[in-house]
Amino acid sequence: MNATAAPQDAVLVERLEGVIQLTLNAPKNRNSLQSPGIYEGLMAGFDALEQDSSLRAAVITGAGGAFCSGGDLRQLAAGSEDDVRTRMTRNAWLYRRIALSDKLIVAAVDGPAYGAGLGLAAACDVVVAGQSAVFCCAFARVGAMPDAALFWSLPARVGIPQARRLMLWAGEVKGSEAVSIGLADEYVAEGSALPLARQLARRIAQGPVRSFGRIKTGLRQAPMSMEQALGFQLDNAPGLFASDDFKEGAAAFFEKRAPRFGRGDE
Repeated sequence: MNATAAPQDAVLVERLEGVIQLTLNAPKNRNSLQSPGIYEGLMAGFDALEQDSSLRAAVITGAGGAFCSGGDLRQLAAGSEDDVRTRMTRNAWLYRRIALSDKLIVAAVDGPAYGAGLGLAAACDVVVAGQSAVFCCAFARVGAMPDAALFWSLPARVGIPQARRLMLWAGEVKGSEAVSIGLADEYVAEGSALPLARQLARRIAQGPVRSFGRIKTGLRQAPMSMEQALGFQLDNAPGLFASDDFKEGAAAFFEKRAPRFGRGDE
């Protein structure tokens, strides 16, 4: 892979086989979201994902043994209420971009994912936890409350009772337990999460991206009533059945071969 750098080298960008990999690269600050260039680099990466039709999936990971430590406590403590509100208003777009993207985003979590770093991982569509991964909704430890869209993403992943425990008691959750409660989707018992995350992202990139996008949109609106579910499928499914991907998938089924999705995007 060839790597290029986002502003101030804070986010390294790699592209290969339809996947864009965004690596948080501020190891001295344990990849804090308030490190210079991190926010800008991630947003630029999402711009590329949305605007480049050859990019069909993304991976977010961290350098230097940490995924993301969340916010910078010194900066937050030094700011006024208005300062925090301004910063939080800006950062909200980061989680919106992940949730609203039609393309799937995979988090490769090695080391700590604390606070807003947990929010960054939990907002992603697929979370892969490596051997060293540690998740923590740490806000109550310092007298704060969860932000980073965690009141949306955490209950959606683990349910309200488990989210309550994670938010109130701010306990650490390691890789295998994270999978057992739904906080992560895959666990790598030995080594890094990144190889498996890349593998899954390549699988996504080679798959029916429009179908994946509609599934993502539907799940973002869950739980639905029956009428909402029927309305959603009526609004979205007919277009997929008329798509090049469906025609290719049906042809591949009858020809007993693997489908080659995405050819209509070329």
